[in-house]
Amino acid sequence: MKAAPRIYENQEGEKVENANFFIQQYYIECLSTFSYYIESKGEAAVIDPLRDIEQYVELAKDRNAQIKWVLETHFHADFVSGHRELAAVTGATIVYGPTAIANFPMKQAKDGELLPLGSVQIRVDHTPGHTMESSCFVLVNNGKDHSVYTGDTLFLGEVGRPDLAVKSGELTVEMLAAYLYDSLRNKVMKLNDDVIVYPGHGAGSSCGKAIGAGKFCTIGIQKQKNYALQPMSKEDFSKSVLEGMPKPPQYFFHDAKLNKSGPTDITVLLNEVQKALTFEQFMGYVKSGATILDTRPNVAEGIIDGAINITFMSGLVNFVGAVIKPDTKLVIIANQGEAQDTILRLLRIGYDNILGYLQGGFEVYKNNGGGLATTVKLVSLVEFCDVKVDTEKHVFLDVRGPGEHKETGFIKGAIRVPLPEVEANLAKIPKDKIVHVYCKTGGRAKIAMSLLVKNGYKNLVITQEGGFPSMKEKQLVEVENI
Repeated sequence: MKAAPRIYENQEGEKVENANFFIQQYYIECLSTFSYYIESKGEAAVIDPLRDIEQYVELAKDRNAQIKWVLETHFHADFVSGHRELAAVTGATIVYGPTAIANFPMKQAKDGELLPLGSVQIRVDHTPGHTMESSCFVLVNNGKDHSVYTGDTLFLGEVGRPDLAVKSGELTVEMLAAYLYDSLRNKVMKLNDDVIVYPGHGAGSSCGKAIGAGKFCTIGIQKQKNYALQPMSKEDFSKSVLEGMPKPPQYFFHDAKLNKSGPTDITVLLNEVQKALTFEQFMGYVKSGATILDTRPNVAEGIIDGAINITFMSGLVNFVGAVIKPDTKLVIIANQGEAQDTILRLLRIGYDNILGYLQGGFEVYKNNGGGLATTVKLVSLVEFCDVKVDTEKHVFLDVRGPGEHKETGFIKGAIRVPLPEVEANLAKIPKDKIVHVYCKTGGRAKIAMSLLVKNGYKNLVITQEGGFPSMKEKQLVEVENI
């Protein structure tokens, strides 16, 4: 097995060990995702494994344990799971909750079923709402509930979004919200207040509207502080949960299908896609229709013509998932030491059509005469703002989200189009004017700039010295509020 590269953002979270069981929580920052390893008397279960499974296999090996169960809280939409490969490598049984149907061998557990694990048990609590098969797993020790692994049913301060499993003519978002309301009140909230809550995601995930910070909590605290667990009618719950819900990233539906059908093992893909390309090979792929993904944070040396610039450290997978279709053929240009990490992150969200990365990165591209965009002007923050915006020459384009506009305002007269919707709203963005693109920090502005260059825009201005908060603080622009 070819090991996936070690990503420094992988973090071990909460660790619990007593006479009967051991728990290891894992957190991956780029996905804001938690997974869990639970062990008792030499038998282990892994809950919601990442696609790269080595950490679980190695931990079990180090502790002389055998992975018996691979437990999936639901068919994930925001990442590709490692369930099939982990089961194949370890001989474990994959378990989903009631109603789950997949194209691979798995156990469809019954509501309330107890799965034996050493001297403890794991109870399957069916909690439909986020999806219909969604389930929580409860660790039962000596007949007492110790902790609940809530997947995308309950987060810290938030609940899962009920708009992903809609089926035309069968399931509406309102129906799913009603299921979620019942699941929370009839299952989750009936757990004892001291039961530890281990969620599927943390702050920053698109799987909930406004997930709170932290890695674990208790049922009692969530009953007190989580708005969705307060007394309210089913109708009011639905309105509260759905109000201000952003659109899901386009790749979510691709990943959900992939997890149901069974993704290709990541160890197979790593051998295929982690290829260092010569300039000639790289440009050959580009001429054949591949898209260049440029992950450099600083584009002062040159903006690659036709590339999409998404900085490696600024929410790479979230932004790739928002603006690039999952079946797109990609070639990578990255800073030294970041190409393989970039590829692994893309594989984690199901972007498998990677053709390789340019050996030597941007320096090789530039030295060999690779095309650079001449239609983008990179300026200081002061220069960016020091223009008279009128209907004749200049316009500001704000690619932040509606919530940001409402909270902090925006440049007076700016065209407001959230980044994921830029290409669908090109008609709103004039090609015959000089377009000044901005966001909160500059990352989304560069992505939007890339999309506009790709779509034939000839007069673009960006800055790498910050975004709207800096402009507002320094009083460089006139602010308009909603």
